[in-house]
Amino acid sequence: MDMSFPYAYTPQVWPPVITVLVLIALAIYTFRHRRDAPGALPFTFAILFGALWMVGISLEVAAVDTSVQIFWIKFQALWLLPSATAVTCFLLDYAWPGRWLTRRNLVLLSIPCLLNIVMILTNHLHHLAWQGFALDGEVIPLNGLGNWVFLVYVYGLGLLNLVVLGWLFIRSPQHRWPVALILAGQIAGRMVYALGATQVIYSYLPIEVVAFWFPILTYVIALFGFRILNPVPLAQQTAIEQLRDGVLVLDPQERVVRLNPAAELILDAPLKCVKGKQVSALLSGLTERGLPLTRLATPINPLEVSIRLKGEARSYELNFSPLHDFRGLPVGYLLLLHDETEQKRAQAQLLEQQRALDMLQEREQLARELHDGLGQAFAFVNTQGQAIRRLLSRGDIATADEYTSRLVEVAREADVDIRESILGLRAALSGKGFFPVLVQYLAQYGRNYGIRTELEKPETMQDRVFEPLIEIQLLRILQEALTNVRKHASADCVRITFAFERNCATVTIQDDGQGFDLGEWSGDLTEHVGLRVMRERAEEVGGVLRVESSPGKGTLVIIEVPVEEKRG
Repeated sequence: MDMSFPYAYTPQVWPPVITVLVLIALAIYTFRHRRDAPGALPFTFAILFGALWMVGISLEVAAVDTSVQIFWIKFQALWLLPSATAVTCFLLDYAWPGRWLTRRNLVLLSIPCLLNIVMILTNHLHHLAWQGFALDGEVIPLNGLGNWVFLVYVYGLGLLNLVVLGWLFIRSPQHRWPVALILAGQIAGRMVYALGATQVIYSYLPIEVVAFWFPILTYVIALFGFRILNPVPLAQQTAIEQLRDGVLVLDPQERVVRLNPAAELILDAPLKCVKGKQVSALLSGLTERGLPLTRLATPINPLEVSIRLKGEARSYELNFSPLHDFRGLPVGYLLLLHDETEQKRAQAQLLEQQRALDMLQEREQLARELHDGLGQAFAFVNTQGQAIRRLLSRGDIATADEYTSRLVEVAREADVDIRESILGLRAALSGKGFFPVLVQYLAQYGRNYGIRTELEKPETMQDRVFEPLIEIQLLRILQEALTNVRKHASADCVRITFAFERNCATVTIQDDGQGFDLGEWSGDLTEHVGLRVMRERAEEVGGVLRVESSPGKGTLVIIEVPVEEKRG
């Protein structure tokens, strides 16, 4: 057909032209989200087909020649069924992504569209689409049997759309508002089109444009108001609904506005029963200090509470976060109830197991020390006693007296060792913390043996920087080192120094005693045992132990052990 026929300007051309521009903008927006959300791509095609339909309407309105008007009527008919089919594809994919809009169903839905296009293009052969066109001030199509069949099919698709939307409205609460809007637009648009087609109503505007704007408005609101093609809000809502922690949304007066299913379970009440109530009334006993909950529980300092759930007391951590609008003005609060019951139980069980393990290890270590220390002392007592008896039987009183003096000295030394071991064990098990226990032990050590002690540690260091097992072993190493000073160093002062670098603590024990030559040192068995026990304890906690000494310059014991990241 020659497309050089003239067109005349009429104000009626603006509604379809504006509609085309709006549809193109929507198509660009939805096409950009084609990979982000289900249904975005078929919705883009539905908009493009609708835009082509509106192009045909605008050119039909502007045409002054009857043959041109008939051409654009046929052009419009080409896109009516594809547009309705694409809308159905969008709703099927949006309602159940990947389940309903399969390749097989897409092919089945495409077949009627292709048949309709073929029927329109070959209408001059069979007149199934139009039997002709009448002129009564405007061009009136005289629909043939095929057009009536496809019109019924279009309304069948509309009925399918209503069923899908109704199913989604019932099954998915988070979709209800956008679904209700789309439902309203679908019903209103088809009612207006049906009434206009039967001449029940008349409009200055083309009835197709009026009918088309009802679903367009609802889609615009759903797209931009509820962001149905943006998966982030839906993902956030779904995450909150499925979250095991309780989530409560409060207004500025701390009244409940919304809560998720987990919060309903914790409070043992649905939203309709608690909506508008003060959260402090629901969580009774939390405002004893006369302060609002938002002052008691903050993101930095959460509040721990106990709530009975189905007769069982459970521990929850309350965390308040303020909510602000785009202007930065406060609009409410978000309250998070995190169940810490199982975590606390696991921590308590782990702590109990660790205590039991530490106790077993300490008992094993004490058994080795008793065997190596007191065992050797008792063996010496036994040997000396037998020697004394033989000397007495031979009448060697002088030699027997020397042996007896040595025996008394060893027994006295063993008694001191036993008492100091008991003192050290009590200190290690006192539970006061490492440094308080060490200070108390050093004070008693100085009073008992007249040896002055000095303790140096960084002022910024917290009292608790070691793991429990390291605390016990380090304290026992210090006690053993101080015992060696008492026995062998003839010292007047002992200085204990703590230094920290990254994840390592270095502890030094420096005395001003007589010292010894490490190269020539060959002390007795007791000295060997003490040093070996100290080294074993350091190695058990991942540390190392070194000894430096020289005659007349005292002895330096260096221990390096790992520490936790807890600095003051």
